[in-house]
Amino acid sequence: MIKVLIVEDEMPSARKLKAFLAQIAPDFEVVDILDSVEQTVLYLNSNKVELIFLDIHLADGNSFSIFESTQVNTPIIFTTAFDQYAIQAFDQNSIGYLLKPIGIEKLAAAIEKFRSTLEQKAETNQTIDYNKLGQLLAQQKAPQHRERFMVHYRGKIKTVDISEVAYFYAENRAVFMVLNSGKTYDLSMTLEQLELELDPNIYYRANRKFIVSIKAIKEAVVYSKSKLKLVLSPESPSDVIISAEKHRNLKNGWLDKNCIS
Repeated sequence: MIKVLIVEDEMPSARKLKAFLAQIAPDFEVVDILDSVEQTVLYLNSNKVELIFLDIHLADGNSFSIFESTQVNTPIIFTTAFDQYAIQAFDQNSIGYLLKPIGIEKLAAAIEKFRSTLEQKAETNQTIDYNKLGQLLAQQKAPQHRERFMVHYRGKIKTVDISEVAYFYAENRAVFMVLNSGKTYDLSMTLEQLELELDPNIYYRANRKFIVSIKAIKEAVVYSKSKLKLVLSPESPSDVIISAEKHRNLKNGWLDKNCIS
């Protein structure tokens, strides 16, 4: 069995990846699922695996900081939402990568590449300088986040600056944009598309139905033992509940980083 480690801070994504692996790679054994840089460093210091699926953005930072704390010679398949600007860096260094959302066909292709290069790397003792790769990615031109939207209003097309947007939500297969003023417009985009275009330092994917601006969060209150409820302004059309998987990320990561009390 090939021992596999999954490092991913979104548990639904991790479970989906594990299920896909069970279907297409029965000789892979997922030995653990971790969600942070700290956990991964501790694990790799005392355990060995043969393949790592590594998300670039983790609950407590960029995954490339792992390589600053411990020596990693294990083959890695990165999972990322990076745009094409960064993918060139992976290609130039023969790094395996999967763009989110991960599809089973692309996963199968990445695994096939891993299998075909595993023996070659063993024969040549080829290693990859992940620190150098992280530096190369940092030097790449940063992706441009969306600055405005064009919406239809009373038969005309109106420009809405991103600073005016409080949150986005999905309902009945439609996506709506709510402004700080309370006005609502429908958009011909999915939340997944919006998530890739919005600045993650300002907009947070709370759950499957909501992406919220840091400025729209009035407070976060305890909803249950493992969940939070976000109170938004303007008031949201339905409760914004943070799942157990996102609970720690929200309280100890995104909110603290963006100075929300």
